[in-house]
Amino acid sequence: MPNPFCNYIAGDWIAGASSLANRNPSDLSDCIGEYAMADEQQTRAAIAAAKQAFPGWSVSPIQQRADALDRVGSEILARKDEIGRLLSREEGKTLPEGVGETVRAGQIFKFFAGEALRLSGEKVSSVRPGVEVEITREPIGVVGLITPWNFPIAIPSWKIAPALAYGNTVVFKPAQWTPGCAWALADILARAGLPPGVFNLVVGAGSTVGDTIVNHPDVAAISFTGSVSTGREIARKAIARLAKLQLEMGSKNPLVVVDDADFPDPDAFVDPRTVVTTRTSVKCDKASSLRLSAGAPPHTPARR
Repeated sequence: MPNPFCNYIAGDWIAGASSLANRNPSDLSDCIGEYAMADEQQTRAAIAAAKQAFPGWSVSPIQQRADALDRVGSEILARKDEIGRLLSREEGKTLPEGVGETVRAGQIFKFFAGEALRLSGEKVSSVRPGVEVEITREPIGVVGLITPWNFPIAIPSWKIAPALAYGNTVVFKPAQWTPGCAWALADILARAGLPPGVFNLVVGAGSTVGDTIVNHPDVAAISFTGSVSTGREIARKAIARLAKLQLEMGSKNPLVVVDDADFPDPDAFVDPRTVVTTRTSVKCDKASSLRLSAGAPPHTPARR
């Protein structure tokens, strides 16, 4: 195990250009570890490694991909308590929420292990005699994945597992404030049997690592989860070079209670205070307001 915690590029653990102390937000005297921070040069090296690995991985046997993803999922589930405690320690969730998110991450990898064996296409008739139309789904290439701090193992799993299952190679930039879960996941992936360069971890600032990924011509697609302002900037840059792009940005989610809402039991109504305060109050579907129509039931929280 590297010490300090390094980036993972082309199958090797690489010391960063600098390092960042990862501290428990509820106890700043608790230093979880020193994590390597990549710079532009290291990020370019990760992209080059992913590009070099793509031709072989894109045509790799689907059983090989399935087996690798299944191994990742199995280890995450076997270590759910350990990784869940790490998640809670560095991100701030309660321990049950940290373990629950870790279990979900393991399940995601196992799901896409199965999906790798179910790759399919379509064959349809053509209006022209003797001609058939065949539709296949092909890997894109190098995929840049940029994830936030609020779900530091589930969101990376949602992005990494399908990217690898369908034959793409990955350059993964997690939020620099929660590098521990990202490193733990990279460590598991590094031992799952993936060829060098198929998966790469580069921890660092968005202004350097993120910008390099977004602007690099060899990154065929970008998947980003984070703020609206950052997402807009990524979209502007990606569209300028016609890169494929997927964005999941911040949102506002009111709870709406209409006149005919049927709550015979006052306790059946979900108290918005509970909805807002779970998961460190940072989740894309967190309710930010409660809106009641004039005839809403009298026992909703705002009417009590």
